[in-house]
Amino acid sequence: MAGLQLAGVVLRIAAAASIVSVAVGQQFDWDALPAGRWVRVPTQGTPAPKVFHGGAAIAPERSEVFFFGSDTHAPTPLENGESNAVWRLNLETLAWSRDYEADPKNASTYRLLEDGVTETASGRPWAMHTFDAVEWDPAAGRLVVVSFPAHTRFEPEKRFPFFRGDWYKRLRPLHWEYDPDTKRWRRLEVNAPNLFAKALCWDSDRKQLIGHDGERTWHFDREAEGWSGYDAATEPGWHLVMVYDTRARRALLLGNNKGSSVLYAYDPDRHEWSVVKVRGSCLPANGAAIAYDTRNGVMLYLANDYENQYHNPTGRAVTFVYESAARAWRRLEIESPELYGMNYLMQYDPVRNVFLHFEKTRSSGDRIAVWAFRYR
Repeated sequence: MAGLQLAGVVLRIAAAASIVSVAVGQQFDWDALPAGRWVRVPTQGTPAPKVFHGGAAIAPERSEVFFFGSDTHAPTPLENGESNAVWRLNLETLAWSRDYEADPKNASTYRLLEDGVTETASGRPWAMHTFDAVEWDPAAGRLVVVSFPAHTRFEPEKRFPFFRGDWYKRLRPLHWEYDPDTKRWRRLEVNAPNLFAKALCWDSDRKQLIGHDGERTWHFDREAEGWSGYDAATEPGWHLVMVYDTRARRALLLGNNKGSSVLYAYDPDRHEWSVVKVRGSCLPANGAAIAYDTRNGVMLYLANDYENQYHNPTGRAVTFVYESAARAWRRLEIESPELYGMNYLMQYDPVRNVFLHFEKTRSSGDRIAVWAFRYR
């Protein structure tokens, strides 16, 4: 077994294509990570719970990754019921922290306004699924969440005994923004699109958010604080995920609840989607773990190596890269980290030039473990 010294950290490499295991010393050196291999990254403190329906977003300029979302009607034991807490990982110190304790779910805390708005007494969103509808807006310096608790319709009398009638049918989509410095939420008074189980990404060329639900596409104008909708469709479905391809100046969309390997590209200027004619192929995607490398012009897709992309009890995965310039898929013959079905947490850090994968392990007690992959 070979050893590689990294400023107080020893990487133990079992084989050329194997995941690198890290023995923690004084300092973890991102710059010295090898290319072409997954590396398990050691962290400090109590990690965030792995939330199956939760989302994440990276703020590269802050060296932080934010996590928000809840499994609500099927919560993990770590959520203590249903959680609307924000978690973050500092990429410089590799320390986990929770910004605030989750609001208790009771009649005095969970509020339902007459216009279908849901908020807590502390001015926060309810616990809810967020899927891919979590994004960092670098222009505003805010975490953006465009979602609402649509799954309150599951066992509402049992989960929300303090509300009566069919109140859950009146809920509407909301646009929330979180200030990581003040740790306060703000609900924008806008006509937010319904992106529940749909997709959201940041267009770094036009400095705008793009949302898509399979049938329509929306752009968010930060200056006007408003959403504009366009009849730009791909195919109906949910569990959608988008990233932004900076080389092609297009948004890319992969996967849906039916399991699809069709790659779509969106032109924000023409408001048009098209199927990308690719060379090669990848496994079908359903709630795909994807991110885009802005330095090298590639999208990484960590796919479930299992017949069911939604739920993968084996944890086996395969790593694919989509090369934007060549419009080609390539399967990497390397050992991949664990993946247990759909996962909306994958990020790319342009500061450290690494993809970041967040997933539980068989020994992590339903808490997040972290892996990094450097393409080149």
